[in-house]
Amino acid sequence: MSWEIEKGKLKEEFSRILVKIGALRFGTFTLASGRLSPYYIDLRIVPSFPEVFKKICSIYTHLLEEEVGLDSFERIAGIPISAIPYASCLSFDLNKPLVLVRKEVKEHGEEDDRS
Repeated sequence: MSWEIEKGKLKEEFSRILVKIGALRFGTFTLASGRLSPYYIDLRIVPSFPEVFKKICSIYTHLLEEEVGLDSFERIAGIPISAIPYASCLSFDLNKPLVLVRKEVKEHGEEDDRS
């Protein structure tokens, strides 16, 4: 099976999974950018469904391996809060260091933010 056919099947499966758990919704939504969209994807709820979360992380891992290539990047970055669970899984699965990106400078603890 060619990668393009497999990629198409992964996209379909990914979409079906998101619809099933209510993470992909259709309607009229205003995005953070202010643009209107006919659909909304809320990946924050996915980790609440462990089997779905594992499957989606597996799809992400496969896409990174096939589309990007593991030699193309050194680290996995996660932006709080929504991306942290995914970045953590990818970091573990791909054996790449995890980097957490903060929106604001931390004013407590060690303050220099060694994450």
